[in-house]
Amino acid sequence: MGDDDLSQKVGQALEKPPRRVTRLVSESGRTWWLKRVERLSLRLRLQKGDPARAFEAERTGLKTLAQNGVPVPEIALEGPGYFLLPDAGPTLQILAEEAPSAPDTLTAFAAAGRALGLLHWAGLSHGRPAPRDICWDGTAARFIDLERFSPAHRSGFWQALDIVIFTQSCYARWPDDPRFLETALEAYRVNAPEGALARAGRLAFWLGWLKPLAWLVTRFKPLSREFRAIPLTLARLRAA
Repeated sequence: MGDDDLSQKVGQALEKPPRRVTRLVSESGRTWWLKRVERLSLRLRLQKGDPARAFEAERTGLKTLAQNGVPVPEIALEGPGYFLLPDAGPTLQILAEEAPSAPDTLTAFAAAGRALGLLHWAGLSHGRPAPRDICWDGTAARFIDLERFSPAHRSGFWQALDIVIFTQSCYARWPDDPRFLETALEAYRVNAPEGALARAGRLAFWLGWLKPLAWLVTRFKPLSREFRAIPLTLARLRAA
């Protein structure tokens, strides 16, 4: 690991009131992230589910993806209710919003498409591969926030759902700028298992019932980016 002071810093952080994510900086100046089980009120537990289960799903996901050669931050330290990750760079969402014209931004989205193809070649799925859940360190696009990961979700359906979620997330953030999505989808098409993108198109067809629902919701919530993105997502993937 190369940062001998980290264990002490983690121990000190664990003695403080729990926070879901804590930023730590080692003596060498390197940034690390301490993740712990989220503490939720009863209302939020009902909305978001069991935080302990989500935490362990992420821990399992990080280890499973790493074992299969899929790029993720490597767990440096771990224990009951916590693990420590090295900083993996800004998320794709931050890159696209802070430096939309930078060549490295499109490079990062292409790397994300390739990484998602590699993930699906491994017979796995992410669960929520949104741009905010993929980091770029200048070399590799690494998956984070795997709270929805399940090793049982290995079928083509779950992989197709990954593509639907990624596409919908891109349209929700950048409905008028398809460069990021198209760059990622093209890299995915080249690197994914044969027919994977077409399978996502078939899933989009079967999800057609969401279009009138999205129209209805946007009548009452016209600023809902997530629902406004649904028709765009379905139309794009059906054309895949």
